[in-house]
Amino acid sequence: MGKKLVAVSVAVCFVGVLGSPASAVNKDGAKCTVAGKVVSVAGKKLICAKVAKTLKWIAVSAPTTTAAPTTTAAPTTTAAPTTTAAPTTTTTTTTTTTTTTTTVAVDRTAPTVTLARNAGSSSSSTILFTVTGNEAINCATLSYDNGVDFTFTRISRINSITQSSTTVCTISAQSTQERGDTVARAATLTAAATFSISDTAGNAQTTLLGSPQTTWVLRP
Repeated sequence: MGKKLVAVSVAVCFVGVLGSPASAVNKDGAKCTVAGKVVSVAGKKLICAKVAKTLKWIAVSAPTTTAAPTTTAAPTTTAAPTTTAAPTTTTTTTTTTTTTTTTVAVDRTAPTVTLARNAGSSSSSTILFTVTGNEAINCATLSYDNGVDFTFTRISRINSITQSSTTVCTISAQSTQERGDTVARAATLTAAATFSISDTAGNAQTTLLGSPQTTWVLRP
């Protein structure tokens, strides 16, 4: 029994020896060994932090947590009312201007066209005729070929069909009259049964007023 009491006394003394240096080391400004370690000594909280390349115990006072109210900056979210820019959608009123295009009239009437000769007589084998419309006509709708839009009498061919103006087509034809013939010969251009000419709107006319037309050719 006496030996057990001696052993317990030795153990208590040994713990006292180990505990006293620790409490002496854990104080503000004293060196520490583990960065970030937190201890509580005499109601004061200490944290191990690096100060000038040395780990030291630094006192941490609880009231420093009052810095949190800096979160009051949140009211800056009041900028949201800038969404009032939405009324700019009123620009849709400009679409009403397109209604004015419905006033354009559509041309559905065929032109009136007339055939005429350039001269009653000619000493040249090339003779001219014209087709004139009461509105703009499209000369490209006339054919050069015999029997399509025109039939030829003492005419070998049509040399050209020219758009002289918006309403006039000039036709250059080649007479078959030979040079030295002492008798004038009639070179005649006549509307064929399939004659057709269109205006610029695409309306076709199949009647040619003034047809036929004749030029007397004499080439002495």
